[in-house]
Amino acid sequence: MSRRFSFFALFFLLCFSSHLTAENKKGGDNKKSVGHEIIFHIKDTKDSLVFLAIHHRDNHYLKDTAFRIAPGKYVSKGDKPLDEGLYTLVSQSLKSYLTFIIDNNQFFEYSLDTTNNVMNFSVKNSNENSEMLRFQQKSTEAGQRARSYQDKIKAFEGEGMVDSVDYYKEKSKALNEEMTAFINELIEKNPNYLFSKLQKAYINIEIPDPPINEDGSIDQNFQRTYYLTHYWDNVDLSDHRFVYLPVLESKYNEYFHKMLQYQHVDTIAHYVDLFLERAAPDSFMFKYFVDRLTYDYQVTKVIGQDAVFNYIVKNYHLKGKTPWVDEDLMKKYKKRIDEMDPLMLGKKCPELTMPDTSGNVWRSTYEFPEKYMIIWFFDPTCSKCKKESAKLKTLYDSLERAGTRNFEVYAVGNDSDVERWKKYVKDNKYPWINVGGNTANMDYVKFFNVIANPSMFVLNKNREFILNKQIEIENLPLFFEEYERSQEDKK
Repeated sequence: MSRRFSFFALFFLLCFSSHLTAENKKGGDNKKSVGHEIIFHIKDTKDSLVFLAIHHRDNHYLKDTAFRIAPGKYVSKGDKPLDEGLYTLVSQSLKSYLTFIIDNNQFFEYSLDTTNNVMNFSVKNSNENSEMLRFQQKSTEAGQRARSYQDKIKAFEGEGMVDSVDYYKEKSKALNEEMTAFINELIEKNPNYLFSKLQKAYINIEIPDPPINEDGSIDQNFQRTYYLTHYWDNVDLSDHRFVYLPVLESKYNEYFHKMLQYQHVDTIAHYVDLFLERAAPDSFMFKYFVDRLTYDYQVTKVIGQDAVFNYIVKNYHLKGKTPWVDEDLMKKYKKRIDEMDPLMLGKKCPELTMPDTSGNVWRSTYEFPEKYMIIWFFDPTCSKCKKESAKLKTLYDSLERAGTRNFEVYAVGNDSDVERWKKYVKDNKYPWINVGGNTANMDYVKFFNVIANPSMFVLNKNREFILNKQIEIENLPLFFEEYERSQEDKK
């Protein structure tokens, strides 16, 4: 089946090119030449040019163009080498013709056609692409055999012929073992080939059985801890070329955004350290992953995981381990950490007191008998604040009627016009604690970093932050349930 690419995904990837080219490291053939000249012989095509698109994360990016110099003959040529990685040859109509490797030998020829039938392909002067093509042809042939076996199994099952079914199941098993042996031989024969490293990265690590303790019990966490610790054993994170392999993106997302997604912050920080240790401190890969992890945990939507961003900045950026980060960005990181620190989950919130709508009675964030206190900053002139406050009131009233309201709301009218704020509160009949008037016992705007309205913070009975960002109002009851469950799990 042919594959087509989004036009918008085919644009020049400038982020890493100069750095990676400078870091050019051994990978395929041992030939080193200046520049590149790759010739493609494409049967049955009328394209005037074809594109060389490199893989990066979940997309393909245009790196070079091969122009037609004769019928069916295209040349990609230049004075500088291309970045090493996994490439796709793409037609003018954005159809995939070929997947191949560019390593440090960038002078070779590839013959193919437009049918995507690798059995008709051949390559000259590129040992690594010859091995990759051998794998593609072997996989194609094995796939045909596997489908044939499955068809026979299905047919014989329908006829009740158990012996024949078992025979072809054994054939299928033998085929899997044959392919496994083939891939292992490919990896062992040329361990430094990028394609070999790609195949090795797809192999899951073997997890040993958990040890039995002296009392006969089994460590229930052993296998999970082992898997998390050894997850990257088959991935060469010191090789910068992995940023141009699709396997890196899938494994990175599985590890950090699935397996570690809901782990405790200290656990995530531990595995971030183990992960970064696999890349040399002065390498491109170390820079790439520190920047990526910093960004991912800065914008995370998972409650509490902004603490991982806090950890990375404090232990990498602010300890001088990221010399590539410019002074302005470092100041922004430092400012963000200073703002975040007092609001981190588990930190105790200082008491905030402000006058209510009478102007005479000062109310406190500490004066609540309920399990939780929602500190709610809003602006009466803000349309979103009005909409979200209405949702909060609906939830508040419904739980009050049901006798299950387990929180109080401390609503701070962040408005310089005191009379307007008082009228707004009265008109909307907010039933909770309403304070405002730009008078308080502390600079709450600075402490809570109120840069947008509405803003939400939630305290538990110990006056500790358990939520430091706004979530959907209707999800608050579920949040409280999950929080209480987590507290039970800790016990």
